[in-house]
This record gives sequence, C-alpha cells and structure tokens, in this order.
Amino acid sequence: MAVEVLTLGDFDIVESGKSLMKGSSRANKRLELLKYFITYRGKKLTPEYIAENLWNASDISDPKNALRTQVFRLRKTLDSMGLKGEKGDGESYLDIAFQNGFYILNIGENCSVDVALFEDNIRAADDARENYPDEAVMKYREAISLYRGQYLADISDSEWVFTVRNRYHRLYVQSLIRLFELLRAKGRNREIVEHFEQAMSYEPFEEALHIFFLEALLELKEYKHALSHYNYITGRMYRELSVKPSPVLKDIYSRIVAGDKNIHSTDISTLTRDFSLDDDMEGALFCDIEYFRTIYNLEERRSIRARSKECLGLVTINNENRKVSKDELNEAAETLKVVLRESLRRGDVFTQWNGHQMIVMLTDVQRDALDLIS
Repeated sequence: MAVEVLTLGDFDIVESGKSLMKGSSRANKRLELLKYFITYRGKKLTPEYIAENLWNASDISDPKNALRTQVFRLRKTLDSMGLKGEKGDGESYLDIAFQNGFYILNIGENCSVDVALFEDNIRAADDARENYPDEAVMKYREAISLYRGQYLADISDSEWVFTVRNRYHRLYVQSLIRLFELLRAKGRNREIVEHFEQAMSYEPFEEALHIFFLEALLELKEYKHALSHYNYITGRMYRELSVKPSPVLKDIYSRIVAGDKNIHSTDISTLTRDFSLDDDMEGALFCDIEYFRTIYNLEERRSIRARSKECLGLVTINNENRKVSKDELNEAAETLKVVLRESLRRGDVFTQWNGHQMIVMLTDVQRDALDLIS
C-alpha cells in the first residue's frame, strides 16, 4: 500500500485515500516534532538543534531529555498508525533513527511526501523548458496541482516553519509564471485563464500573474471581463496594500479600453458623448499624478500659443500642532478633495502629491487675481 504525506495546505497522512490522522490531536508537541522531521527528512539533526528550534529553552529544564521522551512517544504513535513497523511486505514508511548522536527520519520507498514530488516536478520542468516546452508544461502543471495552500498551514506561530513556507510559496509563484510564459508562446491563452483562476485563492497579489491573466483576456478579446478584473484587483491592492497601479498595469488598462472600443464602429457624436460620460463636469478635475503631469505639459504648450497663464499651488494639511493618526490624515485628505472639487473652477485640476498635500493647477489666471480665487 502507498502512503502519502501531505504538507502543502493542512497536514495529513493518507493511505489508499483514507486519512490516518483521523481522531488524533493535530496541535500537540509530538505532532509538531513529526512535521519538523518530515521537513528535514533524510538530514542528520542534533538533539540540541531540534530542541532549540522547537521549544523555548526557558520553558524546559532539560530539552535533550524532553526531546528523547517525545521521540519515544512519536515512534509509538507511528507504530500504532502502521507507519513505523513492518506491514507484511517488510516496509517501514516513516522511521526515526538515532545514529552517532544524530536523529534522522528515513522515508520508505512506498511513502511519498508531496513537497518532494513538488520540487522534483519543478526541477524536471526547468530542465525541459528550453528544448522540450510541452514536457515542461506537463511537469509545471503536475507541480502546481500539488500546491493546496501554504506549507504546513496549520502551524501559525512557530518560527522554524516560516523560511521553508516562504520558499515553497516562491517556487509555486515562479512555476506559475514560467508555465504562463510557455502557454503564451503557444497562444494557449484559455489555459492561462483557467490556471490563474485556480491560483487566485493561494496568491491574490502577485502582479506578474495578473498581468499574464489580463493579457490572455486581451488576446481572447474578453474586454469587459478584463476591465472588471483590472478594476477589482487595482482597487483591492490600493485598499489592502496602499499600492497604486504600476505603469505596466496602466498600459494594459489603455489596451483594454482601446480594444473594447475597436470592436465597435463609432461616429463623432457617439465619441463626444462617451468622452463626456468619463467626467461629471461638476467642479474641478481630480486625477492621478501621471495624468496631472500630462495636463500640465499640455497647458504649458497651449500657453505658448495662446499667451494664457497657468499657476501651480500647493495645499497642505497642517498636522504639526498635534499627533494625527494615519486614518485621521486619510479622512482629512478625502475632505480636502471634496472642498477643492467644489471650490475651484471647472477648468482647474488638482492631484494628491502625498498623504497631506495636494497640488492645484489654476488655468487662465492673472497673478493679481490670485487673492480673489483664494
């Protein structure tokens, strides 16, 4: 019988599709010790090193003896699950040995660990990527299918697992990117969409994956779907990470809008109406800093030709007198936006420079009239 050790996502040990962990406690020291041994399977580990990683030295007077006790109990647990001792065919699935002062976990031939298969598939895919792309696609898919979540996701507060967890997550994202590169080269955009939608629950914020997804939707001419996803992910990134769309994402947005309009014929009256709908035409125009630069450069060029004048102003929220929290500052900035939009003229433009400053551009003004405007 084959035994599978599952570590990507919730930990489990499965034989013939049935969990061997059913009814056992999944949060005790003995089980964490097993997870530690599985993580460093095949490696020689000193008792001191294991105890230092697993337990707080101040909590245990004799860590070495405590470890010996836990190993003894763990061996009995594995034996009761039929994993340590003989199973008719002379096979030991998980065996903890002590040799020359080192502990070592040996994995039997009929026992597989998902992360080992995960890494094997990635190595095979990387080796085949350049000369055998179809084989690489198959191997990347096999690796990705094994990823059911973060490594040992049920361990939340043990420092020893963090580095290992981050490594497997990085390999997962890297494999997705390389798979998408191969699929894009072959024009298999529908497959990119399918794999991306499955991956979203495990990696919602990796920009490179969203770029592959949006470009695949563009190739499939699914512009409304692409626009909806762009608005969703850029909004979520800003809300949760305070990250604005990158230049690459902004370029994709332009291509989405252009592609959507290219599939429909238009006339000048429709075009004028569509442009008008992009702005409610009430009050001053608020825009991001890149668009503000574009408008400013345009006004600079226009002023040369028409001899008109534009004036830049800086509006600052004064928070020197008292300590202002980030939430209070954000609220004040939003209030300032409303005030500027309603107080300035329709032809004026403003943008947010940082958390407590707005840049204002007043168009067609004379400097001696600025007091009246303020």
